Amino acid sequence: MKVNVINEGIKYGIIGGLIFLLINFGAWGLGSTATFVSAISISSFVPYMIVILIIVGLSLRKQNDNLLTFQNALKFAFVAYIVVALTEAIGNYVLFNFVDHDLTAKVFEISKDKALKMMQKFGASDQQIDEAMKKMDADSKQTTFKTVFLGLGLALVWDFCKALLIALVIRKEEKFAD
Repeated sequence: MKVNVINEGIKYGIIGGLIFLLINFGAWGLGSTATFVSAISISSFVPYMIVILIIVGLSLRKQNDNLLTFQNALKFAFVAYIVVALTEAIGNYVLFNFVDHDLTAKVFEISKDKALKMMQKFGASDQQIDEAMKKMDADSKQTTFKTVFLGLGLALVWDFCKALLIALVIRKEEKFAD
């Protein structure tokens, strides 16, 4: 193997993490919590990490005589996702607990309003809406260390699935003659 896939995964994980921090703190810096929530929602659906990892993975394969085993492709993609997930967790914890203490409550209220409108749009009964709102009100309105890192664990499960798919796309095994 000519290319160290772990180092490349770390490098592009840092790049992806910095992109996330730029989006996250940039959206927060615009001043409006509604803008912040919208930007974060949109950025979570934009597959920028998938695109980056596929392009870089194909480049790594090319640098390695156009061969990249599934194992090395998976290592590269998942290491990058681990670095991004850690960066996201730390960045969110800092933003919600040190930079803007009230942000969790503000985001919660916007989320609650959106859930209410969605339930009304889909014709939920008043009783169902009241139960859902009571349940939401009972939830914690703080972003704790436990919450952030529980989210990190769940994100890593999803990220591993994405890394598997990326590895399937960028891998190219050596063909053996019959």
